[in-house]
Amino acid sequence: MSKTLVNIITEDNPIPAYLFIKEMYEEGDRLMYISAKDTEDDLDALSELFNVPAAQIDEVVLKHDMDEITYEKICRTVLGHLDKDTYYWVNLAGGTRYMALAVQQVFERFHADFFYVQVEENLIVNSIFDDNIYDNDDLFFPIHHRMTIAEYLCAHDIHHNLDEDGHRPIRTEGETNHVFKLFSKQMLPRQDYETMEQLRTFYRNRKRVQIKTVETTGSFSSPAVPGLSRLLYDIEFVPEQKGVLNHEELEYLTGGWFEEYVYHLVNKYVKPQDIALGVVISRQVIRHNNELDVVFTKGNKLFVIECKTGVQTERLFNEIVYKACAISEALLGMSCNPYIFSLKKDDDGVLKRIAENMGITFVDNSILTNPRKIQLAMVRMNIQAKDNIQ
Repeated sequence: MSKTLVNIITEDNPIPAYLFIKEMYEEGDRLMYISAKDTEDDLDALSELFNVPAAQIDEVVLKHDMDEITYEKICRTVLGHLDKDTYYWVNLAGGTRYMALAVQQVFERFHADFFYVQVEENLIVNSIFDDNIYDNDDLFFPIHHRMTIAEYLCAHDIHHNLDEDGHRPIRTEGETNHVFKLFSKQMLPRQDYETMEQLRTFYRNRKRVQIKTVETTGSFSSPAVPGLSRLLYDIEFVPEQKGVLNHEELEYLTGGWFEEYVYHLVNKYVKPQDIALGVVISRQVIRHNNELDVVFTKGNKLFVIECKTGVQTERLFNEIVYKACAISEALLGMSCNPYIFSLKKDDDGVLKRIAENMGITFVDNSILTNPRKIQLAMVRMNIQAKDNIQ
């Protein structure tokens, strides 16, 4: 028997609706979206994620801003779209609690089963609302579907560049571990750090450069970097093309190696369902593009790691924290876990407290350079993911 899957749609938390459809939809079913006026635009974005004919999708939109806090108007609006001959599966996760109460009240008059999608635990609960609270008739179903990064972003109506190349490491785990060891233990001469900074300032965005030219005369009004060959020798970096550094290699030498180190670290200890480097995201309402250094999904949660080899001042760190917080809150939704990884030392814990106050986990030098502590940090990620399907 075909059915209609009903979801209450909200901009900041579309994942319960998305997973409910992924788990419960069968060919021939209809979809019904119930939305407040200010989330009306999100309905089309969600509909486009499923291969369901438009004629099979019903959209119930509250007409005025105040309607979503007016119980009777919610009930009347929804009631006008229902019929007695339809079998409804109603997901009460999503929307405000107030809307969920009104939706439940209306659908109880019809042939309806009620569900609650618990993304945190990756469970769907099927409940019967009756007068008997002692018969233990709640049923629990594990959510088997696991979202990719692209799925998570598209569910939030976020544009991305994951269909382009460049989201995987360009160097092996062993090579990157070697650079990390040299850098974190301060085994490189001061000149090498200055060379990295000059490359970052003047050459990071170039498509390709001739090493000899950069060392001797500079290029395109940029100063010469005489220590470039010394840096490459010290970190044992062999370019793909002799005498030339391409764009990816320039990014690697100016901080990309740290992002790749974190990528390999996560892959080894967390074993995510999907992981990528340098994902650029944007949304129509947000003018600027934002780049996510390391991003991965596990257990239908998104993890975003901002990677900084060093942070010169507390003010700069505040800016990094505010940016990470803004991206998380404005774009990435409730199932996002933001992190900052940095080789900056935080002996007095000031930076950690700043990050925690904004809901961000800070992993500093003392953790990154201690094998036991970094493994514990990875364990924490696994605990947050709550992914019981291996």
